[in-house]
Amino acid sequence: MKTKIVCHRGACRHAPENTIASGLAAARLGGDIVELDLRQSRDGVLYVLHDATVDRTTNGHGPIAEMTSAKLDRLDAGGWYGAEFVGEPLPRLDAFFEALKDQVGFYVEVKAANADAVAAAIQDAGLQDRCFTYSETAKMRNAMRDAAPWLKRMVNWRNLKAIAEARERGAAILEFHAPDLNPERLAEARAEGLEIMVHTPHDDREAFRTAIKAQVDYLNIDFPDIAAKMRSELQ
Repeated sequence: MKTKIVCHRGACRHAPENTIASGLAAARLGGDIVELDLRQSRDGVLYVLHDATVDRTTNGHGPIAEMTSAKLDRLDAGGWYGAEFVGEPLPRLDAFFEALKDQVGFYVEVKAANADAVAAAIQDAGLQDRCFTYSETAKMRNAMRDAAPWLKRMVNWRNLKAIAEARERGAAILEFHAPDLNPERLAEARAEGLEIMVHTPHDDREAFRTAIKAQVDYLNIDFPDIAAKMRSELQ
């Protein structure tokens, strides 16, 4: 089994996070799936953005939920990262899907958005079978479950009392932060029929190697080029 490389916010060490440029770089560097964060404008348009405000990753200021799409579409989401990315737009979800869907799959982390609108966008892009979702809050996770019961969902081990609870919640994927995974937990998760994802934001090559050698299903990282080379050597 080949471990799929999930690119956290795209290739965020090579291009501005959560942009189409970052997604394209992820595919070019050997990534299989792009992780993206999702929020919604005041007038209901879905955007790829991690923070509740646009301040950190664009040249704008303020909460995205209080801004219109007309204003958001004028923002520069690349100049903060480097001069070569000046003019990179804050991507609408539909444009993000369209630009990347022939090259990668998608892990959609829904931060704050209308779950029905998210489900419709995934269906409109024809990505029902090439996408999975997660949310940090139980409220958002439950909303996505109700809006898209056909969509594969993930939960994090740290949010559970027991590994079996993942199946009780209807999840297909269980994510472990790299320090949390050990052989016993891996075996237990597999016995429950769960797919396993390992996440670390660090250049932790020992964690990459351990996950790839264990043939986990997904490795969610910021360094797809390093992991892709390692995977080619180990699997």
